[in-house]
Amino acid sequence: MRQSAVTWNGNGRNVSPLDILTAQIGRLLRHPAFRRESVVSPLLQRHLPNDAGYAWNGEAALRERLGRAGLDAASIDHLIRNTQSEIQRLRGPADA
Repeated sequence: MRQSAVTWNGNGRNVSPLDILTAQIGRLLRHPAFRRESVVSPLLQRHLPNDAGYAWNGEAALRERLGRAGLDAASIDHLIRNTQSEIQRLRGPADA
């Protein structure tokens, strides 16, 4: 059975949902097919940084900004799921 990305990071440490969200957004921003204007979720789009690409290294600033946003657990879960969906969408075939 495959572990959920929301509850497991592969090394046994307890990881906060905010850390998971930050890592997922970093993956999304570094994806070569990422285009900010194509993100479906308005909430996710609101919290995405404007800079992106392979050299993006703003995880610390993003985590701090997300922490200051005062997101509740449901919003963080929504953002994690939508970020994972966007990554999955980008990995799919172009005609899907």
